[in-house]
Amino acid sequence: MKTLATLLAAVLLGAGLLPVTATARTWTNSDGRTLEAELVELKEAAGAEVAVLKMSDGRTFDVPLASLSEADQSYAKEAAAEMAEAPSKAPAKPSIFKDVLDGKLVAVDGRRVSKYEMAQEPEYYAFYFSASWCGPCRQFTPSLVKFYRENPEAKKSFEIIFVSRDNSEGDMEEYMVDDDMPWPAVKYRYVDRMDEVRKYAGNGIPCLVLVDREGKVLSDSYVDGNYRGPTAVMRDIEKIATKKVAAAN
Repeated sequence: MKTLATLLAAVLLGAGLLPVTATARTWTNSDGRTLEAELVELKEAAGAEVAVLKMSDGRTFDVPLASLSEADQSYAKEAAAEMAEAPSKAPAKPSIFKDVLDGKLVAVDGRRVSKYEMAQEPEYYAFYFSASWCGPCRQFTPSLVKFYRENPEAKKSFEIIFVSRDNSEGDMEEYMVDDDMPWPAVKYRYVDRMDEVRKYAGNGIPCLVLVDREGKVLSDSYVDGNYRGPTAVMRDIEKIATKKVAAAN
């Protein structure tokens, strides 16, 4: 097999044909010479881009990107970009809330409330502390429902979890059904036992708190003890989700 000129020709002189690795491809230089190898990475060296190519025997060689054919240069850049994105596509680690919430959620199903299981964990949780007897809650909840339904792309990165401050399970479920809450809620009997979630509650309701998978507060209805309300948090969720969607595209 012919090899790439100059550097590779000197290194591989007399090496003979090498078997193709599983992810190898045929690389061609500007002189039409070829080499079977896989791309390890693109890097900067002496002010120029260099393709690091790996042979089937494990040896690697630095090849100036400009010495390759235009098709190979394009392929190398696209492949390197995909490799750079690979970590973000890897499955995220379970959050600190996964085991806490597992089997303890319910959601509206028609005109009743039944057990709910999340298909997959969100990147962010927005815990919504609210109650049917709370006037300001009843005023705000429809706005949150509207926001939730009108932002399906945002929904891919966060989930709202209703944490009831009602006086009974019946009151909680009636509130969920009447306001047609599209998000899940912590089962009433678990609310007061779930310290991992209750610790985010403020001094009053409605209270919306956005946290990441590690439990870090990203936006809160209370800041330094001052109440700024859930609408501000809803807008912060929108901003974060919009950035995530833009980055994904």
